[in-house]
Amino acid sequence: MIQDVSLSDNGQSLTEAPGSVVSGIATGDDFRMLGYLPDSDDQLANGAEQSQSAALSPSQGLVSPELEKAIRTIPPKPYTDTLVQYFLSEMNDQYYCLYPPTFSHDYATWWSGKANGQSLTPAFTALLLHLCACAILYLDVETRQQLESDLGENYASLSEQYHRTAKQLSNTIGPGKGGLTQVQQLFLGAIWYKTEALFVESWHALGAAIHEAQELGMHRSSSKAKVSEFEREMRRRIWCLLYTWDWQMSLLLSRPFIINSSCCSLELPNLRLETPNTEANTPSPVTSISLQCQLGQRISTIPGVMSGILSPNQAIAIQQEVTRWTETFPPIFHLTAPDTTHDHTHTYIPMQRHQLRALAHMVTFMPLKPCLTINPTTHTPNLEKSLQPTAISCALDLMQSAQQLLSHLLPANGKFHFAPFLMFDTAAYLCSALIHDKHRDLPQRDKVLECISLALSTLKDVARTAKTGATCYAVLAKIVGNIALSAQERELIWAQRSPATTSTTDIIDDAGRSSSDGNIAGQQNNGIVPSVSGGLDSSGIIPNIHASAGGLGLDGIPSMDLDLDLSDLNQIWDWDNLGLDLDIPGF
Repeated sequence: MIQDVSLSDNGQSLTEAPGSVVSGIATGDDFRMLGYLPDSDDQLANGAEQSQSAALSPSQGLVSPELEKAIRTIPPKPYTDTLVQYFLSEMNDQYYCLYPPTFSHDYATWWSGKANGQSLTPAFTALLLHLCACAILYLDVETRQQLESDLGENYASLSEQYHRTAKQLSNTIGPGKGGLTQVQQLFLGAIWYKTEALFVESWHALGAAIHEAQELGMHRSSSKAKVSEFEREMRRRIWCLLYTWDWQMSLLLSRPFIINSSCCSLELPNLRLETPNTEANTPSPVTSISLQCQLGQRISTIPGVMSGILSPNQAIAIQQEVTRWTETFPPIFHLTAPDTTHDHTHTYIPMQRHQLRALAHMVTFMPLKPCLTINPTTHTPNLEKSLQPTAISCALDLMQSAQQLLSHLLPANGKFHFAPFLMFDTAAYLCSALIHDKHRDLPQRDKVLECISLALSTLKDVARTAKTGATCYAVLAKIVGNIALSAQERELIWAQRSPATTSTTDIIDDAGRSSSDGNIAGQQNNGIVPSVSGGLDSSGIIPNIHASAGGLGLDGIPSMDLDLDLSDLNQIWDWDNLGLDLDIPGF
């Protein structure tokens, strides 16, 4: 019979005996060294999240060179205050990766601890640096110029310096040692990369944040975590946010999901934490992330979706799931006749409403993209041909919702990548549809031209302040230059429009329904404007494959972008998906 405890000659258990082989693998830390996660999150009992503040270390230890450098790199308190206040008031509601009351407390504690010579945690210091790196990129011009003047350095250089120093400090933190704060600062690193249009780097940074969260057991039931209920709620929120970013970035970049939802627990956050019971109809700022997480859960059950590549065969199932999802929205987010009572007192609500609407149209359109890149021949699959009118309507709806979201964000948040990239992506596929439209009978051709025109003018405006917009505008202008257009169409597509006031289409009916809201299977001709007849002979068509400097080439790009590397999008955007053989230098 095997004894539970064996004793050595001196009375010690074998697991405690000096030099014992068993003693080398007996502790939880040693099991972790072998790669095993513990059955419960006991390790958190002595971790950063159990201290009074995430900013202070419970023990005085040697300060690493990386931490010393990071502390010196953080700007003086008045400037850091400005960046923190801006992030919490203008940026945090887009992601809600920080809970403002807790972060503000830890922020004040960090400064007081620094003044009193207390030991500061590397994780919170890196978080603060990454916050500064992100916030400084979004500052209004006046505040940014004042900060540049006082600190004596260009804001872009400062942002790069903050990010680089935070990353160096982050690399000194062992897996699972930085707690929830480490996950948050890694996620802010992903935000920074995406703001800088470094999408692949952002995807990998997101993966690092996800793996750190998994190291803390966030992918398992929160009941296993031996932490306070508040800490448990914060973990749920961050895991929900990471899952949301994962499925959206994976689909946008045609990459497999990082998180396998079938092998993890996904608990939705508590939506009453921020608002008292007297405001039962006012959603928490985290409601939007919770809803987006639920959409990811819904579509991940559809075969093939988790591979990151969607096809027309999945269109009906995805459209049905999106419809069911939007029906769960609280009144304040309804797609038609939403409750706008709280819009002025809770400024995050209109932005999140536009964001959810754009997301619904984006997911509906994704499996229909191949329908816009086909050559309509007798060999074209019937499914793609039959769904092309619906694909056009979905693209127009998506462009309208993306433009409305961007108009709401401008001018302060023009660097917010989601809306500009959606406009570019949608317009590029519509360009492919026009190039393949040899018989000039594409459904809603005139509205497609107006839609592309709107994308060009909007992205040109965004290009002045955001690299994503500049890159997207430059590439889209080149693609448009390859479309054979009549003189009238060329004038229409290059007309300058006001993004704030122009609507892409008139496809919203009196009931507030968009043309793609019906069931895809039964609406191939429903709500579709009769196709535009060719009407022009070949002499009336102006091929613009070699666009001149009169507006069809790069001449329309602001001077700051003339040296733009147009291959930036190659790493995230598969040109072959357009079904085109474009002879465009730099692609």
